[in-house]
Amino acid sequence: MKIRRSLRIRGIVQGVGFRPFLYRIALSRGLTGYVLNDDEGVLLDVEGEAEALEGLERSVREEAPPLATIAGIETAELEPRGYERFEIRDSPGATRRRVPVSPDAATCPACLRDILDPANRRHRYPFTNCTHCGPRLTIVRDVPYDRARTTMAAFALCGACRREYEDPADRRFHAQPNACFDCGPGLELRDSTGIRLPAVDPIAEARRLLVSGHILAIKGIGGYHLACDAGNEVAVRALRDRKARLERPFALMASCVEEIEKHCEVGREEKALLASPESPIVLLRRRPDRSLPEGIAPRQEFLGFLLPYSPHLHLLFHPAPGEESCPPVLVMTSANRSDEPIAYLDEEARTRLQEIADYFLLHDRPIHLRCDDSLVRLFRGSPQILRRARGYAPRAIPLHPPIPRPALATGAMLKNTFALGRGAEAIVSHHIGDLENLETYRSFEEEILHYCRLFDHDPDLIVHDLHPDYLSTRFAREHPAAGRLAVQHHEAHIAGVLSEHRMEAPAIGIAFDGTGYGPDGSLWGGEYFLFREGRFERAGSLEPLLLPGGEAAIREPWRVAYALLSRI
Repeated sequence: MKIRRSLRIRGIVQGVGFRPFLYRIALSRGLTGYVLNDDEGVLLDVEGEAEALEGLERSVREEAPPLATIAGIETAELEPRGYERFEIRDSPGATRRRVPVSPDAATCPACLRDILDPANRRHRYPFTNCTHCGPRLTIVRDVPYDRARTTMAAFALCGACRREYEDPADRRFHAQPNACFDCGPGLELRDSTGIRLPAVDPIAEARRLLVSGHILAIKGIGGYHLACDAGNEVAVRALRDRKARLERPFALMASCVEEIEKHCEVGREEKALLASPESPIVLLRRRPDRSLPEGIAPRQEFLGFLLPYSPHLHLLFHPAPGEESCPPVLVMTSANRSDEPIAYLDEEARTRLQEIADYFLLHDRPIHLRCDDSLVRLFRGSPQILRRARGYAPRAIPLHPPIPRPALATGAMLKNTFALGRGAEAIVSHHIGDLENLETYRSFEEEILHYCRLFDHDPDLIVHDLHPDYLSTRFAREHPAAGRLAVQHHEAHIAGVLSEHRMEAPAIGIAFDGTGYGPDGSLWGGEYFLFREGRFERAGSLEPLLLPGGEAAIREPWRVAYALLSRI
C-alpha cells in the first residue's frame, strides 16, 4: 500500500546538492512526487511504499551531501495523490529569507580528479567546482542564492556547463559558480606596477617566480594572500620587513599532509581537519629539527599549516610535465600590512600591496565579501576555532536557552566578530578584525548590513560591550533598534560557555581574558563570577593595580611592570 509524506528540511540545504541527492534516492527507491527549494529550506513531497519512504528518511539523516547541515526535519502524513514520477520543481517566489547561506568550501576530491585528469575537459582549469565545493559566502550579493545574485553573474554558461547545471543527475546541478575554460573566470599575472605579463600559463610563471625568491600576491576565494618560498630565508625576511610584521607567525601551505609531517607532529584528528571542506589553518607542534627558517614563527613551538583549498592553489603544487616544481612549502599569509584588514578588491590590492609584492597572480571573479582563513587547533581531541572565517562562517550555532527577540550582538573592539541571534540559533560572522583600523571599521558596518539582508534579520535588540568607547558600542548606540543591552565583557564570555555546554544555573564562572570595562568604571581582569537566577555576581578577582596610561598598558605591558615595581 502506497503512502504519501512531506518532509520539511531546514538548515544549510540549498546550493549544496540537496535536491539532486533526494532526486537520486527517490528514483532508486521507486518513489514519486517532487522536491523544491523555498524560503524555509527544502520541501519534499513523496509517495510510495512505506519501507521505501523509511529508507529515504534514513538516507536524508545519514548520507546528506558533505556541505549540508540539517537543522531539523519535520514530517507530515498526507493523502496520496497518485504522482506518476519524481521531479525537481521550480522554487516559488520567496517572501522571507530564512535559508542559511553555505560557507565557502575547499575543492572536493572529485573536482581535484577532474583538474588533474588530462582526458577531462576541465584539465588544469583553475576554477573547477561543483555542489560539493567552491565559493559560496564570498560571492553572494543577495538571496535567494542563484547565479544572477552572485559575482558569477557576468559569466554566461556555455552549452556544456548549462547541460550540467540543468541535469539533476549531475553533481554540478545548480552549482552557481559552475564554469569551464570556455565560459568562466581566468587567471592573469601582473607586476607590481599593474602591467600584465604575457604568460601563456600564469600559474607556471608564478611558480617560477616563487622558486626565484620573489614575493607574490595571490588572489584567493575571500581575499589576497602574500606568498613566498618558506625555505628561502632571504624571501621570508623580506616579506616580514615589507609587511611590517615584527614577530607574529606566518601561515604556511604545503601540497599534502606528508609534506607537513616533515616539519610538524600531525595526529589523526589534525589530518582530518587539514583535509576537511573547511580547510582551515591548523596549529601544529613543530618538530625539534626546525628545518624551516626561524623567521617564519620566531620563538614559537607551533606552526600554522593549511592545504590548498582552491583549484588554482592546487595547481601551484602540481606542475605539468616539463614545468618547474613549486617549493614544497610556501608562506601563505594574509595580504595586508600589520593591523590592516586583508585586501580583497583588485584595485585596492594593487594600491595597498605594490610595496610588498613583486608580482600579482589574480583572477577576474570578483570577491563580494572579504573573508580571511580560519585558524583552528586541537584541544583535548576536539577542534577549537581560534579565528572563525572561511569554511565556518556563516554557519549557525545553537543557543541555549533560545532568545525571545531577534538580536544583533556587535562584539568587541579587538578581533571583532558580530552575531545575529534569532530563537535557538546565532549566525556568527566571519572574523572582522580590530576596529581601531578605519578600513576594518567600515568593513564591520558594511558586513553587518550585508548579513542582515542575507538572513532577513531585523534586530529588535542590540547587545554591545559595556565599554562606552568601543566603536562597536558606538555603532550599537546609533542603531535604530528598539532595545539595547550592555554586557560586561567577562560576563559575556561566561554566558557563552554556559550556552555552549547547555548548563543551567547556579554556576561558577572564571574568566582570565585580559581587561574588560566594569560597571564601576574600572578595568576588570581575572574574575570569579557566581551565576544564579539569571544574574551574575562578581564573587572575586585578582587584586586591582594601577594601569599607567589606561588601556595603553594593555599594548605596552612594561607599564604594568612599572606599576608593580612602584608598589614595592
